[in-house]
Amino acid sequence: MGIKEDFLKRTKMIDVHNGKKGVEEVMDYLVNPAIIDKMIIASEMDLPVLTLIAKDLENKFDKNSNFPVVVIDLNKNALGRQNVGRMIKIIMAQYGYTPIDGGLSERARIPAVSGSEYFSTSGIYKKTEEAIYEIEIISKKI
Repeated sequence: MGIKEDFLKRTKMIDVHNGKKGVEEVMDYLVNPAIIDKMIIASEMDLPVLTLIAKDLENKFDKNSNFPVVVIDLNKNALGRQNVGRMIKIIMAQYGYTPIDGGLSERARIPAVSGSEYFSTSGIYKKTEEAIYEIEIISKKI
């Protein structure tokens, strides 16, 4: 069983329609090796884990998605963004990373260069454990 399947089996998170489809869509995005690689790169640079993916997350999971992470009228969707952080914590643990800082810490502020409008902070991760998974990047002629 993969990271996504294991998470979906155990989580009680629901999407805007009180189902799991939106949760599954976010996990599909987050477990993509290219996205995980960006989170690991940000972590290795001592940056908040969302630094390199926050804007893309906001674009993919906008007000029309099953799991919006953006502000919609009076709904700030803070829980959606917090749930993304919870998903990331589980994913990063599989690669041996644990959060060392976050929340209200000044270090946890996502830099403006990320272009993020709605995510303001995220966890800072360090490699502290043995990895269960590894990223393999392959370049091949097409």
